[in-house]
Amino acid sequence: MAQPSAPTPPILSDGVIALRPPRADDADSITRACQDPQIAQWTTVPVPYTREHAQEWLARLPTPVQWWTNPTWSITVVPDDAWCGSLDLRPDGEGGVEVGYLVAPWARGRGHATRALRLACSWAFSALGAEVVIWYAYAGNLASLQAARNVGFQVPEHVFPAFGAQRGQRRDSWIGTLTPDDLKSAGRAGDARGRYLGPRLTARELDVLRHITRGQSNRAIAADLGISENTVKNHVRSILEKLQAKSRAEAVVIGLRQGLTALPD
Repeated sequence: MAQPSAPTPPILSDGVIALRPPRADDADSITRACQDPQIAQWTTVPVPYTREHAQEWLARLPTPVQWWTNPTWSITVVPDDAWCGSLDLRPDGEGGVEVGYLVAPWARGRGHATRALRLACSWAFSALGAEVVIWYAYAGNLASLQAARNVGFQVPEHVFPAFGAQRGQRRDSWIGTLTPDDLKSAGRAGDARGRYLGPRLTARELDVLRHITRGQSNRAIAADLGISENTVKNHVRSILEKLQAKSRAEAVVIGLRQGLTALPD
């Protein structure tokens, strides 16, 4: 597998997120994120997780020259440079690369995992000469599965018994592979679907979000759409959960940024 002559680790960006080499000052954010029960459930991080664990992980990262043997990035959201996730590639020396990643709870629901995965896989094919990228997750990790499929990973319905290991136990897993052609095909399909890469809102949820954008109350939305006010409340709750928004106003901001809604004329 090819290795560039320049040892400097690259910074990758699609204008929404960026991948940069990890830094010592990422430790606090990593520690905070790894308190999350979902990260404990779906990754191999130590439990309980302490700041010392984050510092030890950062200290074990390869030097810039060694970085190419295990490319590792911190995920950030442009223009902020703060850590909100990690992604690494593990080349096998024979054309294959395994990928692993996690996203902090405060950065979920906005398609960042998909974007980071797409950037890293595209780079692996072009810079490392990879022929295939391999992904796996413990069975049940639907968020990771969705991100992988968004990028184009071919993931069979079959569950591989006891394939993964986690803290001394074997776990059933999903496995997927991605080739350069898979990545291109998924990119074309994504362009056809539009810009939004996060959890999909239903048609009715999109209607409700557009009414929220106009500043309408639940009662007014119910009257306009011919549904009950309680049904509107349920849709609003689902919208907030899917967009990882803490309020109606934040949901509108996220919806505008992702092209899900538009301000009234």
